[in-house]
Amino acid sequence: MKILLGVTGGIAAYKAAELARLLVKAGHSVRCCLTDAGSRFITPLTLATLTGEPCFGANPDYHEWRPNPKVEHVDLAKWADLVAVVPATADIMGKTANGLADDLLSTILLAARGKILWAPAMNQAMWAHPAVQANVTRLQGFGHAFVNPVEGLLACGDEGAGKLADVSEIFEAIQTLLAPRIPILADRHILITAGPTREDLDPVRTLTNRSTGSMGVELARAFRNAGVRVHLVLGGDLKGPSGVEVVRVRSAQDMLEACQALWPDMDGLVAAAAVADQRPEHCAPEKVKKQEGPETLVLVRTPDILATLASQKKAGQWVIGFAAESEHHLAHAQSKLEKKGLDAILVNDISGDRGFGFQANTLTPITKTGPHPSLGPAPKGELAQAVVAWWGQRLSAGS
Repeated sequence: MKILLGVTGGIAAYKAAELARLLVKAGHSVRCCLTDAGSRFITPLTLATLTGEPCFGANPDYHEWRPNPKVEHVDLAKWADLVAVVPATADIMGKTANGLADDLLSTILLAARGKILWAPAMNQAMWAHPAVQANVTRLQGFGHAFVNPVEGLLACGDEGAGKLADVSEIFEAIQTLLAPRIPILADRHILITAGPTREDLDPVRTLTNRSTGSMGVELARAFRNAGVRVHLVLGGDLKGPSGVEVVRVRSAQDMLEACQALWPDMDGLVAAAAVADQRPEHCAPEKVKKQEGPETLVLVRTPDILATLASQKKAGQWVIGFAAESEHHLAHAQSKLEKKGLDAILVNDISGDRGFGFQANTLTPITKTGPHPSLGPAPKGELAQAVVAWWGQRLSAGS
């Protein structure tokens, strides 16, 4: 996709370089437009080098008189699928909210036909000012998207909400805005479980598994990009994707309770979590000390979250499960599908140390009609997109 990155005058302008790099790495065509004030914080050469494109606006090395001259602001506005202003000052937002334009970036913003994303950064008192907030509301009314500033220590020494959001959050927001929606999934509410659960033996030790939760997090990101309103119940240590409602949990019982609170209002469930099947019968209130001789640990079953939620499924709801199998993986997954009353199950063969962590993976979908062609091998981000596309096609076909 084609992205125009507008960079205005603020100390956070240096972070635009990292954002440009991430966007180019993701395969986007990126052009930058610097305001005069922005050029005092970051150079045109830096942005041009990172994007492989001329830097427009305040760039003494890119002259107005050149072969085949165009009406630059209109040409760039037509070119861009999305205009992202990072960082966005109160000045540039105020101009655009009120239809004012006195430089290249502000004229592009008025002529833009694609989507517009703002990532403001300023002193916390400026951000909270009624005039600034009124301009933000007006821009949102135009359909513009925002990645709001976060709490933190500001360059002026003050603390508060005004710091530019993390570059990864802005990158995610851009990816979401540009991703194609899947109509049958758009605006649906979907519950996704991800990550391992941890069952405490004492205040120090736990029983858990080797899952990182990366597949579930990537599924949450892919469903979000398809237009879904994702509710992620997440165990482990990974961070949830931007734009996704995240509920953090620890144990299997925690996960079940969180899911049961959400499930009645959901359209579907994707159960990607690696839930511990057993927990200690007793959790010691203090750290258990070493002892001489054999020690015995009594385990009891944890609740079957997937079976419980599937049994509570209402008309119109659907459930997708996961199965990580080390032998006879298709047969075992088919049995799990039938036993738990699932609509589909995605199975991966974990023999030979496959399937864990951030490595490439393969998933084989199984429905009541039997196995479908495998998805992958692919990195988990790409694999998650393939899963969402496959399921969208199944729903659209009514099967």
